[in-house]
Amino acid sequence: MFASIIQSVKDYLKGIFLYNMISGLYNQRRQLDEFFMFSLFGKTIGFPHLFNFYHLRLIPYYVPRFEPWKRSILKEKDFFDYVSD
Repeated sequence: MFASIIQSVKDYLKGIFLYNMISGLYNQRRQLDEFFMFSLFGKTIGFPHLFNFYHLRLIPYYVPRFEPWKRSILKEKDFFDYVSD
């Protein structure tokens, strides 16, 4: 019982002190993933780009994420979607 209280206090303090740093890292990772997806599959949504051999090596890692990415990119966005960021 005492160990669970200490663990919850540790988790609470970690959330207070590290939340901004961790959320910034997640944001950078998401932006980098979007960049790679645009470079690999941009032509499917009408974004022209140059194609080279290295794209073929990256495609197997990004194919499972293609459908959710395409849905998120082509989704209509309005003012309120940008306000929360």
